[in-house]
Parts: sequence; structure tokens; C-alpha cells
Amino acid sequence: MVQQATQVLNTSVEQEAWDLYEVGSNEDVVVLAKRHPENFYIQHLGYLALYELTGRATIAAPKGISSLAPLVDAIQNHELGKNTEACNSLNLYFKTQTNPLCFSIIQTAIKIYFRSEAYDETKSLIARYKKQWNDNSFVKEELICTYYLKQYDEVIKVFRDNMKLLNDADIHKLVGMALLFLDRHKEANLIFENIPGKLNLPSFEEKRKMYDSVYTRIGELEAKSNSLNHKDLEDMGFAYLFHGDYAKAEKMFLSLTEKLKSKLCNV
Repeated sequence: MVQQATQVLNTSVEQEAWDLYEVGSNEDVVVLAKRHPENFYIQHLGYLALYELTGRATIAAPKGISSLAPLVDAIQNHELGKNTEACNSLNLYFKTQTNPLCFSIIQTAIKIYFRSEAYDETKSLIARYKKQWNDNSFVKEELICTYYLKQYDEVIKVFRDNMKLLNDADIHKLVGMALLFLDRHKEANLIFENIPGKLNLPSFEEKRKMYDSVYTRIGELEAKSNSLNHKDLEDMGFAYLFHGDYAKAEKMFLSLTEKLKSKLCNV
């Protein structure tokens, strides 16, 4: 289904269509596509614009060849659940360094790549976008990729360099986990104690006492862990953590972050 990409953008109407798409004027792009049914590039851009507006591939993919054809193929394959083919289509588009990038294209590509857990590709794409536009809009996704690539030292660096942009409870949990994997347990404790949104935080000792009742029942909870809800499992993780059972805390929080992945990645 992948079609060969060729560089276009050689007419004023194509440039006009791209300029509209780049700034998010998707309705205008759709109107322009209706006016130029013979132009494959504008038809493909109209398809991308409609996808932005609806969040779904609501029409059949336009025919013809343009530099945007691989993006159209990627969306079609993504909608059909053909994740490998979707990633291959994206790779074809991004392989040509001169193909234009914009926020909408990166956002769609990240969603598709994350569905296939293509974290290397996602991270490379974010780095390219950040370098070209000096834009940190996708730093959250960058940290998630870095975490799942097990580059834990880099997770901490990304977090420290962008703390104001990463004031998010789920991200703090990933950072805490990265610190646990690096055997930096005291720092992990501080991260977990100071998860955003919690006011008047208790001290470490007070926190330990809070989870005493959970820890005294830990054997019972372990026996039925498969049927426990997310909150109960999280309480078990904190009980392990604040009672120094770091190995079990690591295992529990890793399990929880796997379950959180779809929410974090907005798939």
C-alpha cells in the first residue's frame, strides 16, 4: 500500500494549502482540496486535514502520488490495525529529510509509533522536530520513550531539564521508577512523596506509618493481587517502598506503569 514519496510543493496553490495546514486551518485546507480535485498533493493534504478535524479516517484515501502519500498510507493502515505497515509508511516519509514537518504531522506520527511501541523511531523524530523548530511540545513523549528504552540516566536528565513542563503525576511515577532502577532509592522516595497535586505532604516517617496497615496485610494482598484494582496495587507499591522492600516496589510500579502506558501516550 506504501507509495513512493516525491518532493512536490512546486505550485503556489500547494504552498498555500501547506501554509494553511501548518497553522491548523484544517477547514480551509478541506475547502481547497474540493476546489482542486486534480492535484494529488492537495488531495492528500485535505485528507490529513480532515483526519485532524475528525480524529478518524472517515473517507477513502485519495489516489495518486505525492510526497504526502506515505502519511496517508500510515493513517489508513493505523485505522485498519496494521501497525507494522503504518510504521513502515511513516519511516518512508521521514526518511526523506526534505519532507516538511509540522506539529500535526509529528503528533499523528507519535500516536501511530506508540501503538507499535516504536520508541527509537519516536525519539529520533522528536529530536529532529525539536532541533528544527526549537520546540519542546513533545518533551513528555520524549521522556516516556526514554523510559521504555531503559535509558534511565537520560530520563533523569530530561526531567531535570524540563521540570516546569513535566509537572504531571504519571510522569513523576516514571521518574521515580527510573531512580529505583538506578538504585537511587532515597531520591526515588522524594519523587514519590512529592507527586504533583498533593498538598501538605507528610514526612517520610509519617508516610511509612500511613502504609503500616497495608504492609501488615501484605501477604494477604499478594495472594489476591490479580483481582485488586489500580489504587490497591499502588498502595501495595508504596507500602513496599516506605518499608524498604525496594525489589518488590520496583516490580509493582513497573507493572503499574505498563498499564498506564496507553493513557500516557494518548493512544
